[in-house]
Amino acid sequence: MRIAIITAMEEEMAPFRNQAQITARTQVGKVIIEEAVYRGQPVILVESGIGKVNAAVATTLLIERHQPDLILNSGSAGAFGAGLSVGNVVVATQYIYGDVDATCFGYEPGQVPQMPARYDLDAALLDQARRVAAAAELPYSLDFGLVLTLDSFMSEPERVERVKSTFPAVKVSDMEGLGIVQAAAQYGIPVLAVKAVSDIAGHGGVTADSFDDNLDAVAVHAAHFTDLLVSSFIGEKATPSYTGFS
Repeated sequence: MRIAIITAMEEEMAPFRNQAQITARTQVGKVIIEEAVYRGQPVILVESGIGKVNAAVATTLLIERHQPDLILNSGSAGAFGAGLSVGNVVVATQYIYGDVDATCFGYEPGQVPQMPARYDLDAALLDQARRVAAAAELPYSLDFGLVLTLDSFMSEPERVERVKSTFPAVKVSDMEGLGIVQAAAQYGIPVLAVKAVSDIAGHGGVTADSFDDNLDAVAVHAAHFTDLLVSSFIGEKATPSYTGFS
């Protein structure tokens, strides 16, 4: 199985680069694509840049040039769901755009015209992710559920409440995930997304500084569970150590 790992930012990619031997590197605009040996297997590491468009462009370049069998998206997210704390990890089971509104044409909230209202991630891969989570002793809480993708940092309480009222099942939001999922769906390539909570959406203390302060640590959490998934997909029996990512 040829696996690719996509992150938006350098900080989110750093844990993987620290564990990999990079053998080739190309850059197109913001997109950095690295061929690497990771856990003894060839993988592709992709740093996309922030936002939906960068994510979709990166995914398209990745697929056209390297034809992966599976894409893993690892990174940070803002928490909407009750009980989630900074450092918790959420694996996406479904993606919806949180800032798309074509309801006046009869589309559902979050539905891009002429596209699916929501994107359900591969059930068999999610079952494997659940088995991996159940078998591991994780130093963080992990959950599964709906993730929204939108082009806003969700710091304003009023905006957060509007989103929650429209999508009450939402766990977290990111700025890239559905750009990756939608682009990959055009090619029939499955995606799993692992998101670690970097901030609590709408919380009065959420600032750019607080996000930056949390990013390195939560990126390690997302990378650790992503690494567990990689090991399970390549058939490696040894359980990756969390300390290797600290």
